[in-house]
Amino acid sequence: MEHRVTYQEQDWLVRVAEGDHQAFAALLLEYHPLAYRTALKLTNDAWQAEDVVQEVFLKVWLKRSTLPQIENFRAWLVTITTHVIYDMLRKQHAEKGHLASWIKELEPLQQLSQQTMGEGNAFEELVGQAVERLSPKQRQAFSLIKKEGYSREEAAKLMQVSPETVKSHLDLAMRSIRAYCISRIGLGVLLLTLAIARQKYF
Repeated sequence: MEHRVTYQEQDWLVRVAEGDHQAFAALLLEYHPLAYRTALKLTNDAWQAEDVVQEVFLKVWLKRSTLPQIENFRAWLVTITTHVIYDMLRKQHAEKGHLASWIKELEPLQQLSQQTMGEGNAFEELVGQAVERLSPKQRQAFSLIKKEGYSREEAAKLMQVSPETVKSHLDLAMRSIRAYCISRIGLGVLLLTLAIARQKYF
């Protein structure tokens, strides 16, 4: 059955396009369950699905100027969610393990940083601050794999732990860095709303 845009939905899209954070929060609360179900179905991992949802709504915000032209927002959101997952899987499969490629993963955050903090090296400094806040094991896993280019197996030998433990430390590190960057560049409302949505629906 074809989804028809309601007056309320169209009003949200127009207001979000104008930069209205309250409308964005309302849109997120309404469609968080749809994005989460789509991500969970394709990843079969609750933590990864939540990461996907954060990335999806970050893209929604960055593309907000185009929202009023979207005729079927539900279908558009599912498409964006699917693309984010496929991009994530390709990155995991490639396992490039270099800082430059990892910074590329944060390009949407860097774009937002430039909008709110200006040009320059502010974003790189922000990432550096986030890394310093990691636990010692998370920082070590991040440095070995993302900065020095070691494989997960090589890092595991150096850290004297299993590759699965290295993966866990790295996943937590990247999740922490992403959350720290978002909170520092004006999207604290996004994380707060995501937390509310998670409590409400899950």
